[in-house]
Amino acid sequence: NAAHQANLQQLCRICGVSFKTDRYKRSHPVHGPVDSETQGLLRKKEKRATSWPDLIAKVFKIDVRGDIDTIHPTRFCHNCWSIIHRKFSNAPCEVYFPRNSTMEWQSHSPSCTVCYTAHRGVKRKNQPSNLQLSKRLKIIAERARKTKNVKKQAQVNNKNLMKKIA
Repeated sequence: NAAHQANLQQLCRICGVSFKTDRYKRSHPVHGPVDSETQGLLRKKEKRATSWPDLIAKVFKIDVRGDIDTIHPTRFCHNCWSIIHRKFSNAPCEVYFPRNSTMEWQSHSPSCTVCYTAHRGVKRKNQPSNLQLSKRLKIIAERARKTKNVKKQAQVNNKNLMKKIA
């Protein structure tokens, strides 16, 4: 259960994405007052919301006030933070949400998706192979094979010679 809670702390409360995917490891608390940047934006827009639960309820229609720490993550990702900002700024772009619906969080079980995905980790990009390097490796392997064959043949010849002598 402690491992499950540790895995939860690596996931976004709203969209469920791992914080490991953000190279700057940015995350924001679900509960508590909004940060100064968001506060300034809300003041400009003359909005009354001053806490994250109010804003999350307005933008994503999720009530985070009744969250339980053993079931729900306590932080949300920077992508969801920027969606909140775009919603309250004069940005003409369409507010993009990565999933069709918000995450449904369940308590820990043997087939727990939170623990399974955390165990699997993040996929890494394969580096494109360097053609010069691979060509050089092929040449080295070919030479090693040839010298091995030469040594093997010499051993066979030595054995045959020893049999003739004996």
